[in-house]
Parts: sequence; C-alpha cells; structure tokens
Amino acid sequence: MIGLGLACSHAAGMFRPPEHWQKWMTDRVAPGVFERYPEAARQRDSLEVCQDLYRRIHDSFEGMRKAVAEYQPDVIVFVGDDQGDLFNLSNNPTLAIYTGEDEMWGHQGYEWDVPMKDRSVVNFKNHVDVSRHLARGLIKRNFDVATLNSFNPQGREGYGLPHMAARIAPELDPSGEIPIVCVLLNEYYTPLPGGERCADLGRAIADTLNMREEKVLLVASGGLSHYPSDKDFNRGDIDVPLDTWVLERIERNDVDGLAKLFSFDSDTLRSGTGEIRAWISVAAAMDRPGEIIDYMPVHACFTGIAFAKWPARN
Repeated sequence: MIGLGLACSHAAGMFRPPEHWQKWMTDRVAPGVFERYPEAARQRDSLEVCQDLYRRIHDSFEGMRKAVAEYQPDVIVFVGDDQGDLFNLSNNPTLAIYTGEDEMWGHQGYEWDVPMKDRSVVNFKNHVDVSRHLARGLIKRNFDVATLNSFNPQGREGYGLPHMAARIAPELDPSGEIPIVCVLLNEYYTPLPGGERCADLGRAIADTLNMREEKVLLVASGGLSHYPSDKDFNRGDIDVPLDTWVLERIERNDVDGLAKLFSFDSDTLRSGTGEIRAWISVAAAMDRPGEIIDYMPVHACFTGIAFAKWPARN
C-alpha cells in the first residue's frame, strides 16, 4: 500500500559545496543568462546567497529523511529517468523496471570532483517481489514494460544505477537497508510519452501497489525546469512560471491540468524539464493534494529545485 509520497530534484550541483558554485556557473552558463535573470547574477556575486540555497536544499532533504523514518517503509519505489546511465540508444525503452535478484550499484552525488570510474560504489537492494508484481500489474493495465532480469548497465561507463535513484536513495535512507524499486521512464529521448500517459502510469502504479501489504514510499525524482546541455536550449535558464504552475497543480491535486503538459512541442519542455513527467506520475498515484516543502531557482545548479510531500495517511 502506498502511504507516503515524495518528490525532489536530483541536480548534480545540489551535492557540490556552494563554495564551488560561482565558478561553476560562470564557466558554464549560456551567454545572456546573467542579463536575463537578476537572481542568477545575485548567485554569481554572493557566496552567502549560494550558501543559504545549499542550506535550504539540505534542510529539505533532512525533512524528507524525518518523514521516511517516521513512516518506516518496507520499500522505496522511484519514478524517474535513466538519461543514458543504464541504457544507450541501441535500446532505450520508454518504460522499464529492474526485476533481478542481484544488487544494483551506483554512486552518490558528493564525490563530484572525482572521475566517475574512481568514485566510491554504493550498493542498492532490489525488492524483487514488489518489482515483479509491479511489472506484471502494469502489463495487465496495458503498459508495455521492459523487464531487466540482470543488472548490466550499457549506458555511460562507470555510472551504473541511474542518478535519479543513486543520488536520492542515500538521502532518504542513509542506512541503505530499505530495498528500492526503479521505474525508469524515458523523459529525454524522442519519442517521449505525453502528460496523459504519465498520469495514467501513476494511476496504474497505485492500482498495482495498493494491492500489496508492504508499506510503500513512492518518490518522483528529477526536475523541475532545466537544460543541462548547451545543445538543448540555454544552460542556466530556469522557467520559473512553468515551475510555479506545476507546483500549484500539485498543491491543488489538479492532475488533469498536469496531464496537459507535453501534449504539444515546446523548446522549454524539452531536455531536463521533461523530468516533470515523474512528478505527474506520482501526483496521479497519490491522488490527493501535495505539500510544497521548498522551491528555489538555483542557476548555479542550472535547475528549478523543488521538494514536495504527500503526507502518509493514518
């Protein structure tokens, strides 16, 4: 049974010390960002501003950890993108679930200055029964799920488990004892699912997992608006009106409104902004108003960073 729902960003900069943010953004943001956004210039010019944003990010993680500890889930189910960590373009499924018995491996976000191949490995236990039940349930509900029976990453060398789970699972459960399940939703590479399909996926996840006796924590990982590659749009741009609209829909439980996203083409809805799809799925699965923990447009992380919670029902 799904009780607690959470959603959060997973940008790499969230785990990089704020003392390095200003040089990072100065070296990498697209031309014109500082002129278009007074907030970007403020972050570039003030270490204190960056430190305060970093504190807010990690205060939000701490609040989420407390909610997890209070809820005591039996399994954490993540919904998010792969982004080329696990898959490559020779086989890039729209929807996939790892169902194997082998432990998954990946890397937390804090060794940001170490080459990926040299970073400390973090192991993650798959909840085999729940993952297989979820895969079967989604197939029965007309979702064509790719099931991965062995953990054999084919994407970026040395990355392993997609960072949507590898960076966030240790924040929610530092002990690493709670098994996880990863619902991998293509949010980057065309052709892409629309908002209606993402909402339907969330409802199907809820229908399937609410049949289980385990206490399930459902987590959306990713977003909000951002463009990590300068090939996509303008790195450092953040669509605050879009982010605000999404968060208002979360607070109102307006899944029908959220489902209209991605039904049309737009430059600002491409790239990392596509990760809002995971928020749509989790909002549909929770089917009640969410609480916004915090939102901050952090140009030093190139991302509209957000945290939300659907409190556990008594």
